[in-house]
Amino acid sequence: MKRISLLLLLAGIVLFSCKQKPGSSQQDENAGIIPLVSAPYFYTLLKGTMGDKPVTMQLLKTTPSVYRGYYSFDTSGQPITIWGTGDSGYIKLYEENIDPENERFFSGMLDDSGHLTGVWHGNGTSYHFNFHTDFKDAVPLVVYYATDSAYMIPGNTKSPLGLASTSILWPAKDIQPELSAFLKQVITGSNIQDPKQFMKRTIDSFITSYSTAGGTVDTAELLDPSSAGSWTWTTENDMKVVYNHWPLLVLEKYGYAYTGGAHGNWGSTFITIDAAKKKVLKPADVFKPGYKEAFSPLLDKAFREKYSIDGDEVLSQSLLTPTIVPNDNFIFTDKGVAFSYVPYEIGPYSLGQVTLYLPFTAIRQWIK
Repeated sequence: MKRISLLLLLAGIVLFSCKQKPGSSQQDENAGIIPLVSAPYFYTLLKGTMGDKPVTMQLLKTTPSVYRGYYSFDTSGQPITIWGTGDSGYIKLYEENIDPENERFFSGMLDDSGHLTGVWHGNGTSYHFNFHTDFKDAVPLVVYYATDSAYMIPGNTKSPLGLASTSILWPAKDIQPELSAFLKQVITGSNIQDPKQFMKRTIDSFITSYSTAGGTVDTAELLDPSSAGSWTWTTENDMKVVYNHWPLLVLEKYGYAYTGGAHGNWGSTFITIDAAKKKVLKPADVFKPGYKEAFSPLLDKAFREKYSIDGDEVLSQSLLTPTIVPNDNFIFTDKGVAFSYVPYEIGPYSLGQVTLYLPFTAIRQWIK
């Protein structure tokens, strides 16, 4: 078994005005600049403009070679997924896009002074963007990453390989102890106080299951190239920041696992946190009774618009349900709410995870 690799980067220190913000100790105005090129892993909050439009970006490097996160236009607040790769400061970030003929992406340069500049391409046009680190009124977080692997036949490099990787967010040292303890419990679902211990437990559980499964299979099958592929198991877990403006913090927990079969299983769960109250919010905490019935036709409409479904086509032709009902897997921001559905929840696996956004302008009367 390879030795677990554990790397840590302090991924964000809040910038504050003279008045100390809840959740963290006072910092000087120069704190919080992340060296975006030399840092092996990071979480940073960027603000700036794309063309003439103000934009906020949650950018993370949570594995050695991949960048992930979200961005939104400040006027609409709709979170848009981004992911990509980079090298020596150059970065290319693709955004979630249903239309394969209209690729949209950021192409630019990171620097160690906390900036990202370049050009956004999409919709047949392009816009220059200029983003800078700005952690004012945000919860400071750090990033941990770990990976491990094992051969199904111990010591036999020709046997299938099981690979596990995980990255998590963790409260920074500056956070008030009560909030820090609360966030750790939310992240781990336990009372574990050591992020390395938590990741090791997660990875060891996979490796143990993999090794146990290998003991039930004939060695010849494991060494047969025609069947070995189904025993090359993989699990990947990571966390991302979707929204971060005091007191709201929205985290994404993503998980993927392939343990044989036609394809792996994956999905994301979202956690909306009221950091001031130290509470994980549910839709019933923020919306008035009856919101599910009111939101369903709006979600149906949002799905039709996002996936270009004609109005005369019944949704059950594209989905596994005649209408979309709000669930508890939601993202709540200062501009709107999104409900997200994992594969098979409302649609076929090929549809992927479906996330639908409703602006507050359409649902304001239902907010408590």
